[in-house]
Amino acid sequence: MAIAKHMKRLTITLPEEYVAGLEDLAEDMQTSISEAVREAVATYLMENYWKGTIGGAARKAILAGATNDQALSRVKEEFPSAATSIASIVWYRSKLRKELGEAKVPTDRQARSAKE
Repeated sequence: MAIAKHMKRLTITLPEEYVAGLEDLAEDMQTSISEAVREAVATYLMENYWKGTIGGAARKAILAGATNDQALSRVKEEFPSAATSIASIVWYRSKLRKELGEAKVPTDRQARSAKE
């Protein structure tokens, strides 16, 4: 996998039990431990740090049936200086579909069809 240009390499030390948990997560996800770490950090931030902020606004818009473009517009309206991108909105939608179930969170295509 090519590293995205907006990523930054960090070197950290973790207790062995954390590493074991991340290895289990990577195996369950059928991905690398690096990707498992990124997913774990993103999930933590979304659930504990970003609620009531950019992530919360994106989630709210998606759950209200917004398309990706509409959700991004709503985030930008509420947080004009946000560096949020369509890729971020896609990530929030994917995460919501995993958390709440595909039947409860429409895909972008389904949201666009519902608006027509």
